[in-house]
Amino acid sequence: MNSVDVLDLVATRIPMAKRLGIQALDLSPTSTRVRLPFDAELANHGGTVHVSAQFAAAETAALAAGLLSCNGLDVTCHSKGCDLRFRKPARGDLQASAQMPSSDPSELKQRLVAEGKVDVPVLVEVTDGSGERVAEGSVTLLLRRM
Repeated sequence: MNSVDVLDLVATRIPMAKRLGIQALDLSPTSTRVRLPFDAELANHGGTVHVSAQFAAAETAALAAGLLSCNGLDVTCHSKGCDLRFRKPARGDLQASAQMPSSDPSELKQRLVAEGKVDVPVLVEVTDGSGERVAEGSVTLLLRRM
């Protein structure tokens, strides 16, 4: 998938991302950033952003990064695991970013061609409006050639 395809995926074809209002901001083959706008319906009992919404933003950013890193290959991409640590209560609009483990997408593409499927740990973080990190961790993606 290219960046136009991933923009469309996030905006219209992932029902959860669409429902939460997640928007793709920055997309590259090695990193992505998405925005989670605050909505009172995403709040927990204390008025802060529910951790499940934060997780959805982080996972969406990781999925976008995984698909972009394989641009030119016909692949499926699914989350296989997640380790997300919440550092502090999150308030207001949030941004989630994802960073692929290698700055060279050709390495991943070569492994996919040779092995057919690859588990990829993607570093993720969620920041608030001031840029302070409110959550961090990794999402393990399963990339599989179709």
